[in-house]
Amino acid sequence: MRETEVVIQSKVKLSGSLSLPDSDKEKSPAILIIPGTGKLNRDGKVNKKLDLNLYKQLAQFFTELGFITLRYDKRGVGKSEGDYNRTGFWDLVDDSQAAVQFLKMHAAVDADQVIVLGHSEGCMIGTALAAREPMSGLILLAGAVERLEEALKRQREIAAVDMRSAKGFIGFLLRLFKADKKIEPQAQAFMQKVMESKNDTMKVQFQTINAKWMREHFAYNVREDLAKVTCPVLAITGARDVQANPAVLENLASFVKGDSEYHIVENMGHSLKFQAQTSHMLTVKKDLITESSLPLHPELEMLLRNWVEKQLIESNNLTHIIS
Repeated sequence: MRETEVVIQSKVKLSGSLSLPDSDKEKSPAILIIPGTGKLNRDGKVNKKLDLNLYKQLAQFFTELGFITLRYDKRGVGKSEGDYNRTGFWDLVDDSQAAVQFLKMHAAVDADQVIVLGHSEGCMIGTALAAREPMSGLILLAGAVERLEEALKRQREIAAVDMRSAKGFIGFLLRLFKADKKIEPQAQAFMQKVMESKNDTMKVQFQTINAKWMREHFAYNVREDLAKVTCPVLAITGARDVQANPAVLENLASFVKGDSEYHIVENMGHSLKFQAQTSHMLTVKKDLITESSLPLHPELEMLLRNWVEKQLIESNNLTHIIS
């Protein structure tokens, strides 16, 4: 795998990594990798302690299959320009569109064989992109079909259950102060403040909150855009994922116009790695750190390999028929 640093011109300059396979082909198929929520760089790193390495692993996996891959630092993260705290949902969609257009215009890329892959929040960004930009395929990992508001509500419900069953002194304190009863009212009050705000940012308990991003997310209905997607779609979520709901994948085919398939992988969590036990909401971050050194889940790799090879075969057959 040969990797080069590139600059993607969106409304701000984004820094990315273009990985090229060892191939004699004049042009190769390509995959754009869109990251999830938070200050994640192109590799999936938040800080020294939390480094998922997920997107670099995905890039290496697909490049070994013969794809050119592009991943990038989000706006205001890593080497990319911009203000992270003032970056809205539609800014992220604009950036992903600039990135996919960069791929299509690259001399080594077959512009008719460009696939977009989104992880977590990247599923919503990728879906919004697919409704606006032609592509040969869409891969949604750990976040398909679900709105952010729905995902957060589900996470709060899981957190409340975890608080009621927590053991030891921490469990005692949580039950003493009835913390599980306070989660939903506090969240609703917070969201009302966000929706009523007019500025890009707001202060909550001395922390800067990206209100613009939340307002735009809460107003966005991913299912409406799924209904505009005509390219083949693959959705995969882990059965142990507490941040995304695997059950909603069964509704995928009722929305998209093109071919679609979905899979729920046993013993896989949100990080797309093997997970022997389902995380508690109180231990999610700790578990992500533990899983960061693991390879991609082997069943996930198999499903991805089979699907992209199928898309390439069908695309090549169509090209042959037309010519």
